[in-house]
Amino acid sequence: MPREDDGGGVGERILRYLDEWPEAADTADGIRQWWLRQEGVERSPADVQAALDRLVEQRRIARIDRPGMSPIYRRGQQRVSDRM
Repeated sequence: MPREDDGGGVGERILRYLDEWPEAADTADGIRQWWLRQEGVERSPADVQAALDRLVEQRRIARIDRPGMSPIYRRGQQRVSDRM
């Protein structure tokens, strides 16, 4: 069985989770342990981080840096002017 790539498969599952829970926010480890496990996906921390980095680069999610702590990932905030 082919292995799902770390961007598309995991990234799409992260986005699906955010569609269902739009206010959700968590660290990469929390996303791996809670969001993806709920989806039945068991992936390495490196695979999850690669998917998160790709989604941030594509501006599909936001990364919130916190001094001395792991960053938090959540749905990106869309500006009012972007919706019009």
